[in-house]
Amino acid sequence: MKNILIVSSSPSFLERNGTLLRRSDFRILTADNTSEALSIFQSELIELLFIDTKIDEETGETFCSRIRNCQSKTKPVIILVCNDSEEEFARLKGSGADAIIARPIKPLQLIKTVGQFLSVQLVRSRRVSLRVKVISKKDEVEFFCISHNISLTGMLIETEFSLDVGSVIICQFSIPGSLDVETEGEIVRSARTMDGAHLYGIHFTTLSRNFRHEIDQYIASVIRGD
Repeated sequence: MKNILIVSSSPSFLERNGTLLRRSDFRILTADNTSEALSIFQSELIELLFIDTKIDEETGETFCSRIRNCQSKTKPVIILVCNDSEEEFARLKGSGADAIIARPIKPLQLIKTVGQFLSVQLVRSRRVSLRVKVISKKDEVEFFCISHNISLTGMLIETEFSLDVGSVIICQFSIPGSLDVETEGEIVRSARTMDGAHLYGIHFTTLSRNFRHEIDQYIASVIRGD
């Protein structure tokens, strides 16, 4: 799994773009300041940095130059995000960034740009309906959920149990006509139903090759109408 570090002083920027890229099966790390970002970069193998030019303590292009001057085992891809103006694009051309994206960020453009640089094939996850009971566990506390849909990268569940975005839970459920699946998953988004129940988007983090194959077969059968 490729590691991407997103750097911005804006919590909404970190959450929105982190959620989008997690759906494409990347491992996402975030930092809201350049000191934290540099620490993460030096301790993790980061393949791509996605940097907002609006950072409180220094400009995005200055931080980009610092990263380029760092001693590291690999040379990361750097993408800068700036305002949509000719002056800003001209100013950033000498920053050392591999690509510059203008605000507002278009999700498809971001995914294509990241996929192009990391040499991975990114396709929209096929998501199909799946209504089964999910037995979940967090910190040894077991609770029950109902799934709404599933893809190769995650599923949507409904439960009365309260969870925080970023929490990691264990999920156990059955694929119709197949086998029982068990995997860890991270809560990447949350919402509420009209009657107050919690909806959580789960990103699978430890899905085995065998379980992934069975889910893929189930999705294909639903799409075919079997």
